[in-house]
Amino acid sequence: IFTPTAVDTLETFEMISEQHPESLGTYVISQATSASDVLAVLLLQLNAGVKKPLPVAPLFETLDDLNGATKTMDTLWSLPAYLGIIGGKQEIMIGYSDSAKDAGRMAASWAQYETQESLANLARERNIDVTFFHGKGGTVGRGGNPATFQAI
Repeated sequence: IFTPTAVDTLETFEMISEQHPESLGTYVISQATSASDVLAVLLLQLNAGVKKPLPVAPLFETLDDLNGATKTMDTLWSLPAYLGIIGGKQEIMIGYSDSAKDAGRMAASWAQYETQESLANLARERNIDVTFFHGKGGTVGRGGNPATFQAI
């Protein structure tokens, strides 16, 4: 009745529920496009019986994702239930390769900077301790250019 991908996903959360609560770190969602992406991961964890849900970090990596990131996080940070789960702390991953493919390296770097500034301001307004981390990739085409990181 379920696709192999759905079964694999459900089994992943079942495996997470069997682990010691401190043995796993943050769950990163690739190409997060909306608040429901984050909420779905939390729901899947609760449904699988995860006693202490893993923190969920959206990965904003395409140009559209970056441009919509502040709205996504504003929606999440407006939900009392979500705020109760995160305890005032949020991790957000900023990706490089897809935005560079979408817009070119310079425009992508600027969008990444603007997104982080906007999210940091929103986090300050909402009293959220936000931590950004970055997906660098390996090749220039995947955002792995060391000069990009010297400029940021």
